[in-house]
Amino acid sequence: MVEVLSRRSSGQSYVYALVDRVPRRWRPPAAGVGGGSVVAQSIHDLVLIVSPVTSPLARTLRSQAVHDDVVASLMDAEAVVPFPFGTAVVDLQSWVEARARELRAALVAVRGAVEMTVRLLRLDAGVDGPHLRSLAERLIERAALPHWRYRPAANPTNVAASLSFLVPRDEVPAFLARIAPVASRAAGLAVVPTGPAPAYSFVSAAELDRAPALAPAG
Repeated sequence: MVEVLSRRSSGQSYVYALVDRVPRRWRPPAAGVGGGSVVAQSIHDLVLIVSPVTSPLARTLRSQAVHDDVVASLMDAEAVVPFPFGTAVVDLQSWVEARARELRAALVAVRGAVEMTVRLLRLDAGVDGPHLRSLAERLIERAALPHWRYRPAANPTNVAASLSFLVPRDEVPAFLARIAPVASRAAGLAVVPTGPAPAYSFVSAAELDRAPALAPAG
C-alpha cells in the first residue's frame, strides 16, 4: 500500500512528478535523487512524488537514471506530469499552491495518454532539409493526433530529427499501425518509434492548447 503523506515538508524537496491515482502496486526505488526516500505527498487535491534532499544535488549518469526510474515507475497512473531533472523546492506546499491551477490543467492534458517518440535516423548523407520535413509532415498526417512536437537535430549526427506524439494509452498499437506505411517507404531515413514513455514533451498545459507548425525551411 502506498503511503500518501499530507504534512508540510521541512527543508528542500526534490520533485519527480505530479500524478493522478498512484498505481496500487507502485514500488519506488529505495533512495531517490538527493538520498531521501521517495514518497507520494498530498497537498490539497494534488499528489506529488517527492523525496527530501539530504545530500548536494549533482547531475550524474546515476542521478539522472534514478530520476528516470522513479518517473517510469509511475506509468500505470491515470495521469503523470513528469518534472525535469533538478526540480527542487524549499517550501513544497507554497510552491504547489502558487501553481495549483496550472498543475491541475497539466494533469487534464496528459490524462490517459503517453508519449511516443519517432526518431528519424539518417541512412544517406545526401538527405536534405526539405526531404526530412516532407517525411515528418507525412508522419504527422498519418498519426492523426492533435498534439505533437517536431525537433530537428541541433548537431550533425545520425539522428536527423525526432517527433513526439501525445497518444491515448489504449491507441498506441493503432498509432504504430497508422505510421507504418510511411515508415516502410522512407528513402534515406530509418523511422524508429520508441515508447510509451511519460509525456515530458507535453508538460506545459499552455503549449497543449495548440499544435505547433513545422519549422520553416532555412
